[in-house]
Amino acid sequence: MAIDQGVSPLPQSLARPTPVSRRRRSTRLNALIEDLGSWLLRYWAYGVTALLGSIVLLAVSVPFLFYFGLDTLARPIYFALHLICAQIPSHSFYIFGHPLGMCERNFSIYASMFVGSLLFVLSKRRLPGIPWWLWALTLVPIALDGFTQMFGWRESTPLLRVLTGTIFGLGNVLFVLPLIERNLVVTPEMNAALQLRRALAYQSLTSLAPVGPGPVAAPAWANGQVPAQTAVAGQALPTLAPAPASEPAALSASIPQAQASRSTAPLPEQEDTSQ
Repeated sequence: MAIDQGVSPLPQSLARPTPVSRRRRSTRLNALIEDLGSWLLRYWAYGVTALLGSIVLLAVSVPFLFYFGLDTLARPIYFALHLICAQIPSHSFYIFGHPLGMCERNFSIYASMFVGSLLFVLSKRRLPGIPWWLWALTLVPIALDGFTQMFGWRESTPLLRVLTGTIFGLGNVLFVLPLIERNLVVTPEMNAALQLRRALAYQSLTSLAPVGPGPVAAPAWANGQVPAQTAVAGQALPTLAPAPASEPAALSASIPQAQASRSTAPLPEQEDTSQ
């Protein structure tokens, strides 16, 4: 019985990826990164507001969870909030006999920052910011109240802790968020360049895609066409027109003619050097 000693090919799943597949993955990764960057540019303020609101909600939920006997949920939340607050019992608000997840000052800071960021989002990120010197002045009350209490010169009151924390939190939001928005604003030129790069990425991706059994629907810019206008910038963009189909045919027709003329051309006569 004959035994086939030839080497069997590797399965398709174990085959080494070709350079084309690597290039296709790289193109898709670049397009994904650009889409993620565009999403962050649009919705970063919503993320900040959601984060601050979650911290305030968790701090408020702690005494209610303790009151209803849900200690298994309240204790992990309370201990997690200890990372951002000292949670001194004598400096905390109490609801139903249980303290909040943060002290009076820190709760006022995060609550005011949440309210300020919410106003910033509701104004469509057009809320004017405060100058740096005014932001520096908002640090003075909390610094005086905190340091004089820390060194034992005086004892602060709940009202002072709430007021100084609120001033500090609003000052941070009104200074930082508009500053970030001014540095992350997308100009029409930047948007046009982003759309052009995305069109080139899709064009490269479709040129590497294998030919399937049937036509595959592709976006308008996958064939090398960039939309005439963008929704954000509203300015005309350069259009990538594909090469005419007649140019390769004309080029291929001119090559045989040049070869024929070269083969039929007479050779130059050589001089007789024997004389």
